[in-house]
Amino acid sequence: MPRVSSQYEQAQKKRIIDGATQVFAEHGYRLTTMDQICQALQLSKGAIYIYFKSKEELFISVLQAIYERRFEILSTSYQANDPVPIKFEKILDRLGSLMSHDDDVFIHLSVEGFLESAHIPGLQAIKANSYQRFYGLLYGLLQEGQLAGEINSDLNLSSLSVILMAVSDGLMLHSLVQDRGIDPDRVRQIVHETFSQMLGYRPGKASNS
Repeated sequence: MPRVSSQYEQAQKKRIIDGATQVFAEHGYRLTTMDQICQALQLSKGAIYIYFKSKEELFISVLQAIYERRFEILSTSYQANDPVPIKFEKILDRLGSLMSHDDDVFIHLSVEGFLESAHIPGLQAIKANSYQRFYGLLYGLLQEGQLAGEINSDLNLSSLSVILMAVSDGLMLHSLVQDRGIDPDRVRQIVHETFSQMLGYRPGKASNS
């Protein structure tokens, strides 16, 4: 049997992850079966098991891709030369767009990650890494703002970063309530009302550039 190229293997693995993502988001981890994933992808179990040994391993890879996507969306939402307050506003715009019910797959799988991380050991490391990267992004921006004199110099940046992350997760969960989707302007308003005085800046309207 001829050896397939690494490019083909990567493309097939991505195809399986993308297809499984939709099935897991629709049914949840517990109720999803490998038969459902096979049917969605029009692949045999053997073809999937070449790349993933079990449903659990496949779910871990799906969540890894979801968290990578979240970090990429937030960390590329602003320009390097934007003032720190504008960077935060642009992050909030992106965060709000994730919660506008236009990306139910992302939101539902993020929640599944919270629910299943206590039962699937492999998710613990992924969650911890995602947490540290998001924390590092926020902490780094706050520190940059303090050094530039754009943010209150008396703030405990570590504590504030944790609080902002908790607010982000809380808004994501809140957005799942029927008829309570949160649009980007509302997200910005909520965080502004909560944190702008503490941060010590007056936010303007972030540009879309």
